[in-house]
Amino acid sequence: MVERLLDRLDAVNEVIGRAVSLVICVMIAVVMFETVARYFFNAPTPWAHESSGWLQVAYIFLGGAFALQRGFLVRVDLIYSHLSPRAQALIDLTLGSVLFGLFAVVMIWKGTNFAYLSFKMGEISATEAWSGPVYPAKFMIPAGMILLTLAWLTRSCRQILLLLGRDTDR
Repeated sequence: MVERLLDRLDAVNEVIGRAVSLVICVMIAVVMFETVARYFFNAPTPWAHESSGWLQVAYIFLGGAFALQRGFLVRVDLIYSHLSPRAQALIDLTLGSVLFGLFAVVMIWKGTNFAYLSFKMGEISATEAWSGPVYPAKFMIPAGMILLTLAWLTRSCRQILLLLGRDTDR
């Protein structure tokens, strides 16, 4: 039953991760459009730079959980990679969880405050011609951290199952 719940959470995370991975194509299209408009037609767009930055925020924060799930995050593996899977699980569950927990709490707490204040004051971009709302991009920070925390909890549950001697397929 636990494994089925973990598989479902992983499946949701994978769908979100794959959907967010398409954001890179949108970012490329925006930058290419800006480049062509600026250099070939001498008509720069005031919104391209800022919107590509906001798309990058979504890509990074919403894609972090997928990267964790797939093992794509960077880590210093001088000692860790030479340990057994059980020893790695023990390190991740103790030291890794404490450090990640502190990071996640601060990012969700401060990110939510950051985004809420932006929403509350109706913050718009500094680009006069664009004047788009800023808070959707700012809400990507706590949303992405919540997804990352769920991915960490799923991973931690699988490591606990490993330590208990129950084989998991991830």
